[in-house]
Amino acid sequence: MTIIVDTGVLYADHDTAAPRQETATTALDAVYRGEFGQPYISDYIYDEAITLTLTRGSFVPAKRLGQRLRGADNYPKAYEILHVSPAVFRSTVERFERYDDQDLSFTDATTIALIEDRGIDAVLSFDDDFDGLVDRVSPADV
Repeated sequence: MTIIVDTGVLYADHDTAAPRQETATTALDAVYRGEFGQPYISDYIYDEAITLTLTRGSFVPAKRLGQRLRGADNYPKAYEILHVSPAVFRSTVERFERYDDQDLSFTDATTIALIEDRGIDAVLSFDDDFDGLVDRVSPADV
């Protein structure tokens, strides 16, 4: 099995004041133990998570999250970071416009395009807007 981890889970795990922090941490512990196979994030998810952390906190926590996601410094490498190619970008635009009733962010549409392009099994996300479009694992169910 393979899984792409959504921004909300990464942020909630990193922000100790987040209401879903414990649920996110439990789910990511399972990811790090290999229960979902290879975990992925995209360069768009990386950007979104770092930007969210920076706007809700400060530079130091954003830098620390970036190091963790990249496996830099003292953090083990857990994620493979998928980069959006021009073909995946075109597919993302198509999905973003097609699923206008789903309330997806552009980054979410990128996640759907990557799942389909790379044959990734599921997304680990709190966001039920993925439901019916790709398989979703809810952190609360881990």
